[in-house]
Amino acid sequence: MSEKISLPDGREVDLHEFIAFMYGLSTSDVEVLHLLMESKEKLDADEIAEKLKVTKASVSKSLNNLLDKGLIERDKAEEAEKKKGRPSYVYWVDKDKLIYKLEKDLEKLASSMKEGLEKHIPQ
Repeated sequence: MSEKISLPDGREVDLHEFIAFMYGLSTSDVEVLHLLMESKEKLDADEIAEKLKVTKASVSKSLNNLLDKGLIERDKAEEAEKKKGRPSYVYWVDKDKLIYKLEKDLEKLASSMKEGLEKHIPQ
């Protein structure tokens, strides 16, 4: 989890920390997001909990938060159709969609900062 991005003044910040700051993510959210970013396959909540050695409840909370923020994707698991009861889901990161979302959200942030500065700095 040590992918760094460079800021304009030359400082480097961990990509995951930057995303966490932008979207108000908890450490647990970041761990789940990182696992899904690194995974080559879709994972269900049980698999994520097992890989991170945390409870399924903790994983479910993070998955819901990441879904609400549009950072991950979810589909019904194929085998869920054979089971009775609540459906089972699999989760993953759509790389292109995530990059597009980050780019658009950073553009919105830059625009918001510009507006704030224009109001704050007198002419």
